[in-house]
Amino acid sequence: MLYCLKKEELQKLKKTHFMPEFVNAEMLSATYVTDENAAREIIPKPLLPTKTPLATVFVARYPETNFGCIYNEGALFLHCEYKKERGLYCLSMPVDDDMAMVGSREQYGYPKKMADKITVEKTENRVVGSVIRKKEEILRIECELTKEVPSNFMDDVGVQTEDWDGTPCYRVIAFLYKYFPSPGGMGFDYLPRLVREATLMRKKGEVLEGRGEVKVSSSPFDPLGDVPVKEIRNIVYGKWHNTMLPGKVIGRAWNPFKFSKHAFFKTDVVPTLLQNYDPSAEKRAREIMKVARKF
Repeated sequence: MLYCLKKEELQKLKKTHFMPEFVNAEMLSATYVTDENAAREIIPKPLLPTKTPLATVFVARYPETNFGCIYNEGALFLHCEYKKERGLYCLSMPVDDDMAMVGSREQYGYPKKMADKITVEKTENRVVGSVIRKKEEILRIECELTKEVPSNFMDDVGVQTEDWDGTPCYRVIAFLYKYFPSPGGMGFDYLPRLVREATLMRKKGEVLEGRGEVKVSSSPFDPLGDVPVKEIRNIVYGKWHNTMLPGKVIGRAWNPFKFSKHAFFKTDVVPTLLQNYDPSAEKRAREIMKVARKF
């Protein structure tokens, strides 16, 4: 039973060497130049913005995985560097399945939230990706596909390499901060951890690029519009076989107070708390909290 696994079940799990696999992943992605000041303010140190401030968004459909989950996903990344290695800092990753939300959020620190609706719709040479969350369309990518991508089309987001079977692929690095608020409501459980996670992406057939439009919109809960679209570098559509590799802790936020301003986009409660803030109620709230901690 799941509440108390048997010893032999634990041994089986230890020997599975599980890595998430996404077969025939249908992905529509775009990379664009964004605002330099926004990138500098949003990306937490020791991560550094790239010289040209870039962002990448995608909307994906995952029809086959090795962990029993079929779902859709969207994402927004800012390009960054850590010790001269280029990677992507994830700001938002809506999904439409709770198993998919919990998995990589708890293991790697991806900032996943549940969405209302995520779609990738293709008709002949036109493809549209959309993410709707809390009744707001926060991401939309539209593209008229025109030609197959050049060999260097992923130079902005990854590097060409080969997997363990010698299959050509692209390695994409994500930098994430993994943290949990403390049970007492003050600070963190532990120093926020900087995680490096690599994903291998193998092309499955033709990958196409084209011309189109990218819209990132803001709601009180999902301020994607803070990373505005200034110039689109490319829009790409295709199918992939992706493997998420084991992550690694590569650093800590040694000053959690300074880091805390980056720690609230994973939840939806903060906009409501700020909206309902009443300075006249501060004193009474402190008195109640002092008593509450004694229970």
